[in-house]
Amino acid sequence: MTAGTFENARRGAMGIIGLQLAVTLLAASIAALAAGSHAGVSALLGGLINVVASFYMAKRVFAGGLAAGPRAWFARLWLAETIKFGLTVALFALAIVVLKAAFLPLILAYMATYTAYWVGLLRISFGQMA
Repeated sequence: MTAGTFENARRGAMGIIGLQLAVTLLAASIAALAAGSHAGVSALLGGLINVVASFYMAKRVFAGGLAAGPRAWFARLWLAETIKFGLTVALFALAIVVLKAAFLPLILAYMATYTAYWVGLLRISFGQMA
């Protein structure tokens, strides 16, 4: 991977997180209009769970650059994905148990941001196939 490719990958990851944030705000707005403020806040929390976890992972993976080599980069990727999973579980527990979020808007918004993640990856992939 070259420095330019690495920078493109970092920008792509941040673009996906931006897309997830936009989907989160849209889902929260729709939930609030359809079912009230508690549903809107719950949807906001659900979307933010994925946004925060994705942002953490991207920052962790791309923080070290390419200087350490591919093995170090892969180790950062593996560790970041592991921590992202734990962070996601902890944030769901916080949202449901402590903040008493409504489950349906929470999980639907989370699913919407997860879909946005894959749409963003596909968009980046098709852009690279030229």
